[in-house]
Formats: sequence, C-alpha cells, structure tokens
Amino acid sequence: MISLLEVAERSQKGPKMAEDAWNMGIFKKMNEIAARYDIRVPDDCPFFNEDDEIVDKVYQAAVDYLAERGVYCISNGRVINFTRAEVLEALKESPAEVIIGEGRDRRTMRQRRIEEHEGLNHVPALHAPYSEELAPLAVRNYAEIATADYLEGFNFTHVDGREVLGMPLEAYAARRELAWLREGVRKAGRQGMAVAFYPINTRAAVLLAPMDPDYGLRRTDGILLIVLPDIKVETDMLTAAIVYGDYGCFTIGAGTGRAGGFCGGLEGAMIESVVCGMAGWICYRNVINGAGVRPVGPRIATRLHVNPQANWASSVVCQVFNTKYHTILYSGGYSLSGPGTETALVERALFSVEIPINGCNVSYPRKAQARINAAQTPVEAEFAWEIAQTVMRMKMTRSQANTLYRKMAEWAEGREAEQGMDVRECYDWVNHRPLPDYREKYLRIKDDLFRMGLQFS
Repeated sequence: MISLLEVAERSQKGPKMAEDAWNMGIFKKMNEIAARYDIRVPDDCPFFNEDDEIVDKVYQAAVDYLAERGVYCISNGRVINFTRAEVLEALKESPAEVIIGEGRDRRTMRQRRIEEHEGLNHVPALHAPYSEELAPLAVRNYAEIATADYLEGFNFTHVDGREVLGMPLEAYAARRELAWLREGVRKAGRQGMAVAFYPINTRAAVLLAPMDPDYGLRRTDGILLIVLPDIKVETDMLTAAIVYGDYGCFTIGAGTGRAGGFCGGLEGAMIESVVCGMAGWICYRNVINGAGVRPVGPRIATRLHVNPQANWASSVVCQVFNTKYHTILYSGGYSLSGPGTETALVERALFSVEIPINGCNVSYPRKAQARINAAQTPVEAEFAWEIAQTVMRMKMTRSQANTLYRKMAEWAEGREAEQGMDVRECYDWVNHRPLPDYREKYLRIKDDLFRMGLQFS
C-alpha cells in the first residue's frame, strides 16, 4: 500500500495547477464519469436505495476519478496523482474495525452492514463550541451516557480570558481542549475513555501541540483530519497524519458531497463523497468517516424540507462504503434548529432512522449554525440512540423504512426552524437531565413517532 511518506513526497513534486483550474476541472470530470457509468438520480425515488447496480456504478466512478485526477494539495497548488492499482490496493488494506480507549473503557469501533440489526457505536458529542466555564461539565455529562464510546472535542474563542488569536495561543488552546476533555471523562469515572481532538487550527504546530500521554492525546485517542470540499488536502494535516500514525492515534474524516458545488448535481455529489472518503484513507489514514450528500447552503434555510433524492443519494453513498471496501461510518446530521426546541427533536428523529438503515454508527447531533453554548445537549444524543436502537430492534428493512420515512417527512415538512436556546436554559448539567419543559417536548415528539409506527420499548 502507498505510504504516507510517498503521498507527502508527491504533494511536493506533483504537477502545479491553479486552484481555479482544479475547481472547474471537477465539474467537467464528474459529468464525464457520471455519463461513462450512466449514473442518474431517479425523478421519483425512494428515501433509501434498493438498487445494487447504482452502488457498483458510483464505486467504479469514484475509483476512476481518483485514479485519473488525484487530489489537490491546497497548501502549494500541486496535484497528488495515484494509479488505479494504487487506489485499489489501498482500499483492500482499509480496516473494518479499530480499538480505542484504555482499560475498562476500551471499545471496538467497527464497520456495520446495511440494515444491520446488531451492534451500534455511539459518539454523542461534542464537535461544537462551548465556553471555558461550561466545557468540563459538558464533557462529564456526555461521558456519563452509558452507550458513549468516545467523545470529540470542541472549539472556543477564548482561553484563560484571552482571545484565541495567533499560533502561540492556538497551540495553548489545543492543549487546554484536551485537558478539559480528559478532566471531564475523569469526573465521569471513565478515565480510559477515548477522546478525539477537534482542531483549533489546521497548522501543523497546533495539530501536534496536544500530543501528550499524561494530559493530552494518548495513543488510544483520535484526531479529526478532514479532506476539504472539492477533494483537497493540506500539507499540515498530512504532517499530522504521519506523526500521529507513528504515535498510534486513530484518525477521523468525512466524505460529504455537496450538490450544487463544483461537482455539479447529486450525481457528481455522490461520486465526490466516495472520493473524499477514499482520499481520506489514502492521504490521512482515516479509519472512521462521515458520509452522505447535501445541497450547498442548507444550513441557512428557515423551514424544514425533506428531499427524497438527497436522502436516496446519501443512502447510495453509504452502501458504497459498506459493501465495496472497509471503513467505519458515522452519521448524525446537522439540524437547522437549536436545542430546547421541538423542531430540533423532529430533525433528530429523521436523521436517526437513517443511521441503522444506512449502516452507520450514531454520532454527535448538533445545530448546524452553532452558537457557543447553544448547539446540543445530551437529550438529542440519547434520543438519536433510542430511535436507532428501536429501528434495529424492529428489524426494519429499507422497504419498511421508506414507508415510515414517508410519514415522517410529511410530519416534518414545512416546519419553521427554531433558533434554540442556551443549553443551560433547557438542561440541568449538574443532575444530568432535561429541564421539565424540554422533557415534555421530547415526550410529545416520541408519542408522534409511536403513532407513526416506531415501536419504542
């Protein structure tokens, strides 16, 4: 398999290309490959794909794209090229599971199957902004969720009363983030629980700053190293991938295709999502990945709109990842609405039915346009887990999920997005429970779902 050192060398010696030329070339190449494999999104499609042929087409198209065009190093304007044989060999080496954490908090994160009815990993938080005073308490509350396997870090604007500005403060803030994470899981009685570094900044010095087995990242912890939209990588993240790979950390990526961007429509977005996932493994050794398709700019919408074609396209992408090679998928979805609102729970319900049907694990649910201390609470995380477990216990198939999802889509369609509130206004962070008003909203939404066919235990 191609080594990260070889990838690094190619990032310095590959052909030069202007970023505009790369961007415009994406659209041309995606259209060409989509036509080559006759990849089309049906006008009248279900929410979950049941056609194995389209899955194979998207997989082959993604391999072709990566072998024929490579990835773009945004740091120096060079293209990193791969042969088809290198791509296929690398995909054969990708792992189906990874061991994280220590002692009694050691966990196995694993790849799931489409419609699988057993096993489910849970990453309930954070991936959101918190203030200094709330961060350790928030971490403790999420670590107290019994099903949690690991926690992701968070971002913030001030540390020790100073604005996080410039590399020295960014490096210090990175270390403080990990110290807060470690403190939070310790207070929850889960000292060995794995945590993952949410980068404060993507400069190599900042990415590497929290490497510290005593107070920062241990060898059983992780770090997010994301392939950027439009299939772009950075030398700083590649540096971190090499160092952390040698150190022993697991790495987390994402493969979201953006319909309406340079890749074109949903056809190109499906290919882009798979290419980003593959590139994340080859360039950063990402063993855990997000996947799916979304339109450009959905986070600023003011009303809920359920798009069957986008859901179908996301299910195709997940089926590629889960049937064509090994990777560990997570899914949670960014909601338009904030915590403490009924609409946020409605959105969470929609995302959570998709998770087991598409062969994903449950990940951090939060508001897309996150405000500090106003992005998520344990309620949404536990609700997502409860729904996903119910779908699995019912042994729901894609066909059955399509029927349920259609009802849910009609129930959700057109609802006004709600801003949400400071999480301290809807959740008791000392006693680990929702405040009464939010609990009542949760129970009302759960009753609605029960009437639609979700058989909660």
